[in-house]
This record gives sequence, structure tokens and C-alpha cells, in this order.
Amino acid sequence: MSIVLKSLKVSVHALMCAATVGLLAACSGSSAPDTASSSPLQAPPDAPGVTNTVPATPSAGQSRAGQVYNVSIRAPATGDTMVFTVFEPATVTGGRRYPLVLHSHGFSASRQTSLASNSATSALSPGTAEIPMLVAQGYGVISIDERGHGESSGTIRVMDPDFEGRDLIAVLDWAEVRLDWLARGRSADGRDPDNLVVGAIGGSYGGMYQFLLNNIDPRRRLDALVPEIAPNDLTYSLFPNGTIKAGWDSALFLLGNTAGSGLDRGHFDPYIQRLFTTDLLTNQIAPDHLDFFRYHSNAYFCNGQRVATNGGAGTTPGFSPTPPPRVNALFWQGFRDTLFNFNEGFANYQCYRQAGGDVRLLTYQFGHNAIPLIPDPGALLHQPLGDSLRTQCGVVQKSDATIAFFNEYLKGQRGATNAVVPNRVCLSLSGTDAVQVDTVARGTGGTPITIPDTQVVTGLIDVPVIAPLGITADAAGTVLGGIPHLRVTVTDTLPVPVLNSDPIVFVGVGHRRAAGPLRSWDLVDNQVTPLRGYGVHDVDLIGVAERLLPGDELALLFYGGHDQYHVTGSLNVASPTITTVRIAGQVWMPLLGPLANSGQ
Repeated sequence: MSIVLKSLKVSVHALMCAATVGLLAACSGSSAPDTASSSPLQAPPDAPGVTNTVPATPSAGQSRAGQVYNVSIRAPATGDTMVFTVFEPATVTGGRRYPLVLHSHGFSASRQTSLASNSATSALSPGTAEIPMLVAQGYGVISIDERGHGESSGTIRVMDPDFEGRDLIAVLDWAEVRLDWLARGRSADGRDPDNLVVGAIGGSYGGMYQFLLNNIDPRRRLDALVPEIAPNDLTYSLFPNGTIKAGWDSALFLLGNTAGSGLDRGHFDPYIQRLFTTDLLTNQIAPDHLDFFRYHSNAYFCNGQRVATNGGAGTTPGFSPTPPPRVNALFWQGFRDTLFNFNEGFANYQCYRQAGGDVRLLTYQFGHNAIPLIPDPGALLHQPLGDSLRTQCGVVQKSDATIAFFNEYLKGQRGATNAVVPNRVCLSLSGTDAVQVDTVARGTGGTPITIPDTQVVTGLIDVPVIAPLGITADAAGTVLGGIPHLRVTVTDTLPVPVLNSDPIVFVGVGHRRAAGPLRSWDLVDNQVTPLRGYGVHDVDLIGVAERLLPGDELALLFYGGHDQYHVTGSLNVASPTITTVRIAGQVWMPLLGPLANSGQ
């Protein structure tokens, strides 16, 4: 789901969606091909009332300036009208062939239609700044209005393989048949010696489409992906540990039902309307709701997570959870992003590495936090001004990395990636400060730290209880970087627990700086993890990265309620639980030692 927050109505370029009941019923139980068809490829027809005109390619040796034009087609599988803009390479020469890069927008936004970019919009819309760069360097680009966005018809279904997925295949089919200047070569998985050469860019919702197309395209045409701030598993993104992330979920729900600027046709399917309404009122997530969002996730394919339904009783997913094919991927994830956090980028990175391509992971301070829809007081108090708009890891600039990656894997320029992009995971700490690691520290490796018994009043919002860990950086300082792990037991302090009580507490890593006038505890990267219910919680916390200077301290911060989960924590309509709970256990912290800035 790109922060591509574009208007607010605050346009959150992220994710969320909906669909048409009639089309859903028509697609229910359908079976989609999981292998490439041997039949000749045909271009989808023009949309009703539209006659698409494709500029003629010059004769051999002759050249002309590249053109920009719009195309409207009817997607055969769903009946949707798909609208996109074709950006030809800056110069088109007869007899030459050019790689194609797909682009799509974040949630509630629309496609790019001009090479003249708006600097403010580009800063918040992953991929748009790269379009004119790619065109100038001899790439063709197609920018797509996703189903229910901009001028494309249908309702938004959150990158449903059976709807958005089939629509995306139709766009790529049209390009392969109608654009005679496209380059061809061996597919990334090596099975097809004469395949289209295609890359993809975009963030959030514009990252999700890249996973979806790569997962279901029967012709395996994608060679290189650059997904930014995209999710791995929407059930984790929206309902972590069974807790509804009300701050983001309600904002996305509002945007998905708002017509007008940037979202001319889109609105949620009635199934999704009922889903969110029911879940918010009951503070529970129904099994078929989890099925719906899991099927629309990269994790469905990465983990082979079969589901029973795709929109309630009587529906069946059209695609089986086949692992993604080999593809080259350059992932970017934001450490302060509270919608799609670092753990999601790391999960996608691990999945694609297993497939065998050149897969790299870099991070930055940018993300869905770039517009403060969700409060981030720590950024205002402790981070350099403007950090939330930085799209770099150390000195590695995202645009430079993207072009280099495509030059290698779409143009065949060997070594182009290594000249710009580190082959180790790049962890952004703040601004231009970053470190590189061979592996991401996570889980129960190393020595556990005992957490002192801590009592928390559930329902008490944004007032942390400090659980000191006895960690103070020495004279050399240290780097916190990776995914902490927590194993705690939550018990009621009352002799007899309140009947049907359902306490929810939130935990994050706290950082107190030795220098400066502020001695308050900062919630590192603004990340909290919910712990719902009594008993043992054995969970990964959200990944964090920060430099500790000499004398800086670390602790765990426990909250009885948090603004990222307003109305769905212990204070909720269905089962409010105001009580005092005791928390005890252990935590494993990813302390890396006094690493120097190695972002280059």
C-alpha cells in the first residue's frame, strides 16, 4: 500500500481498495492460468468509444523525437477500462529497440501524464521523479491508472489478483503487441530466450502492483523491480497481532470512499464497506476478512498461504500461491514508516532472494510518515529538519540506484549496479548517516535481556511506562539496527480477572540521549507493536535503526494505549478493558557495536 500521499484530501499513496459485487460474483471460483499460454498474444481491444493511435516508428536509421500519448483499453478478463500514458524514449530511431519500465501511483492518486514533474508531488510520489530520467536515457515508460483510480473504471480491490492483476496483464499484453520498438531478450528466470524486457517502479500501492504482476503474469515478463515502501502481508500491515491499526485503517477507509480530486471513480466494494464497519464495531477481524487481504498480499505467494475465500462466502481465489519466479529486485523501505514498516521490506527481500535473482535492500527516512497523518513527535524533536523527505541511504541516492539497476538488468550493462548500490543491506539511521550489514540482526540470537516486572494501566493513551534495560552506550557509542525480539507474559494484577476482559498494550524501543536539553524518552522510529490479551507473547518487534552516542540509554516503552490505534486498543466500543496488567519476560536487542557511517 507509497506514501504517495497526494492531496488529503490528503492522498495517502498507499493501499486500500474495493470492488464491484457483480464482477466479484462473476469471478468467484474462476480458475486463472498459472503457466504461460502457447497461443499467440493478442492486444486487448480499444475501450468503447475510443480509437487508440500509436505513432509510427521511423524507418531504419531514421529518428524522431519521442512522443507522450494516452491509451484506453478494455481488459478482456474483467471488462474494466484501463487508461495509461505511454512515454516513448526521448529519441526513437528505426531499427533500435528500447526497454520498457512500468510505473503506477500510490493509493488515491493517479498516473503521471507529463514529463514536466511537479517537484512537491514528485517528492511524495515514489517513481515519478525517475520517469523523465528514464525517458532521457532511452527507456520507454508506461504510467498506469489502477482500477478505480484516475480514468480507469471499476472499483478498487486492493490489488486483487482476480481483478487488478488481470487488468495489469492486459496493459502489458497491449504494449507487447502494439509497441514495435520494445526490446526483447532472455527472461529473468531463464526459461524464455525471447521475452519482453520490462522493469517496474512505484511505491506503496505502486509497489504492490509490481509484486502482483510478477506473481501472476503467465509470460514472466518482468526482469527488474524497484518497489518502495510496499507491504508484504496486508493482514500484518492492517491488523498486526490481531489488533486493528485504526489510525491508518480509518484514514485509508476514508480515502477509499472519497470521490473527487485524484480519485474520480474509485470507492470501496460493498464487501469491504461491511468489512471495515464490522471490524471497527466489534474490534475483531473475521476469518474471511483475513483471507481477503492475505490473498491480495505478496506473502500469499511467498509463503504458500492458501486461503478459502476472496470476498466472503461463495468466492474462491483464482490463483494458487505459487512462489514468485526469479527476478531482480531493489527494495527501499522507510524506518519511520508506521503503515508498511521495515519488517515488511525485509520479508519481501528474503522471499525474492530465495528465488535467486540479484535482490538488494536499502532503507531511508522517507515513507508514509512524510506527511504527518500519524503523529511523529520524535521526528520533530530529535531528527534533522526535512529528514522525512530524504530518499537516500547514506550517500546512495534512490534515483541513481534505480537507473544503475535498470542499466544493468534491462540494458545489459554489467557492473552498473555495483558501481552505485551496496551489495549489503543498507540501514538508514538518520539523514545521511547509514551503516551496511551482511545480515539483518533479528530473533533470539545473542544474549537476552531481562525486563523488570512492569505494570501498565490499559486504556491510558500515549503515556509510556519505562522498563529500563541497563543499556548505556560507552565512549565509542553503538548502533541499534535490526529487528528486536520480545518474549513476555502478560497477567492481570487482580486476583480474579474481569470476565471477558481483553487488554491490549503496546511496546516499542525507547532512546534517551545523554546530550542536549531534552532528557525525555524518544520512541525509536515511532514504532510500536501491539500485544493483545493475557498470556505469553513471543513476537518480533518492528525493526529499528538508530545511532547511540556515548551515554545514551535504551529501554522498552510500554503503553496502555497509543494514537496509532485509537478506538481499537483497550478503549473500544465492543470490549473496553481498563485494568492494570503485569508484564515480565525477556527481550533481544540488535546492538551492532560502534559502526562508522558506511552508507556509501
